[in-house]
Amino acid sequence: MLKVLEEKLLQLMNRLKAGPAGMFMRWWIEELRLAMPASWQQKLQHAMRRVTLAVDGDALKVGLDENRTLQPLEVFSNSQDDPLQRKQFENLLVRNELQEAPRFLLLDIESILNRELKLPLAAESSLAQVLSYEMDRQTPFRASDVYFDWKVLERGGDNGQLRLEMFVAPKAGIDEEIRTLADRGIHLSGIDVVEDGRTLGVNLLPAERRARRRNPRTRLNIALGALSLVLLALVMAQSLYMRAHQVEKLEDAIAAVQGEAREVMQIKKQIEETSEAAGFLARSRAAVPLAIAVLADVTRILPDDTFLDRMVISNSSVQMQGKSKNAQKLIELVNESPLLDGAAFRGSTRLDARSGLEIFEVNAEVAQAGMR
Repeated sequence: MLKVLEEKLLQLMNRLKAGPAGMFMRWWIEELRLAMPASWQQKLQHAMRRVTLAVDGDALKVGLDENRTLQPLEVFSNSQDDPLQRKQFENLLVRNELQEAPRFLLLDIESILNRELKLPLAAESSLAQVLSYEMDRQTPFRASDVYFDWKVLERGGDNGQLRLEMFVAPKAGIDEEIRTLADRGIHLSGIDVVEDGRTLGVNLLPAERRARRRNPRTRLNIALGALSLVLLALVMAQSLYMRAHQVEKLEDAIAAVQGEAREVMQIKKQIEETSEAAGFLARSRAAVPLAIAVLADVTRILPDDTFLDRMVISNSSVQMQGKSKNAQKLIELVNESPLLDGAAFRGSTRLDARSGLEIFEVNAEVAQAGMR
C-alpha cells in the first residue's frame, strides 16, 4: 500500500514539474540564483558539491563533483581491510568538509546504453512508467534488469513532441559495485554518468534505493526556524493589538462628535439642494425667452398682409397658422428673429378661395440663450 502511495506521489510530482507550474518554478529559481551576488552563488555552488566514486578494477577512485566538473581526491585499493578503508574514507571526507555531501557512483558513457527518443508531450508527467513500457522495444533489456534515467532535450519543437535522451545501465555489474561500497560503509545517493570529464546530472539509481543523509544540525535549524516563526507571530500579534487599541480610541473620539457632524452635513445638504433649485429656475428663465417676448417679436416681424389664425408657444417651439399674401417670405423673416430659429413650413401652402391669400402653417424653434 505504501509503495502504491509513493508511486502516485511521484507521478503527481512529475506532472507538476512537467506542467506550467514546474516550468515557472525552474525559471524563478534560476532567476533568483542569477540575482545573487557572485560570492553567494559560489557559496551555493560549494554547498551543492557531491562526492564521486568510481570502481576501476581493484581501485576505488574518490573525487569531487562541483558544477559538473570533476576533481580527483584519493585512490584506495580494494584489497585493503574494509574497516581500514572505511576509516580512511571518513578521514578524507572530514578533511574536505564533505561529511554531508551526497555520494554518487560514476559510470562512463561508453559503458552504458544511451538512446534518443521522441514521445508525445503528454507523456512527460509519467515518463518513468512510459519508458519502462518502452524498454523492451527500445533496448535489448527488460525494465526490471536495468537502471535508467533521462534528460529532456527539447519540449514542443516543430511537431509538439518531447525529445529526450535515455541512459540505461544493466543492474548486474552495478549491483556488485554497490555491495562493495556498502561493505565499506558507503551508501549511495545516486548513479551519474561521465562524458568528456563532466557529469551529465542524471541519477540512474531508483528513488527507493537512494541514501538520504541527515545533517546533525538539521534539528537545531528547524528549532531555530520554528522559534523565529513564533517570535514573528508574537511581534505581529502585538502590532495588531496596538493598532486595534489606537483604532478603538480614534473611534471613540469620532463617536463624540458624530452627532454634530451629521447635523452639519444635513444643513449643508439642505443649503445645496435649495441653491441648486434656485439656480435651476434662474438658468431655465435665462435660457428660454418669455412667451410675451416671443409674441411681441412675432408681431414685429410679420408683415401687414399676414394674419394669424392660431399660435402655440411652448418652451422649445412656436407653431403659427394663418394667411398671407406672400407666404414664401415668412421663413426668411422668422429666421431673422433673435428669438426664433429653424423655421420651416409644416406641409405645403394652399390658396384660400374666398380671400385670395395663401394658407400656411410654420413651425420654428425657440432660440436658447447664447445659441444665436
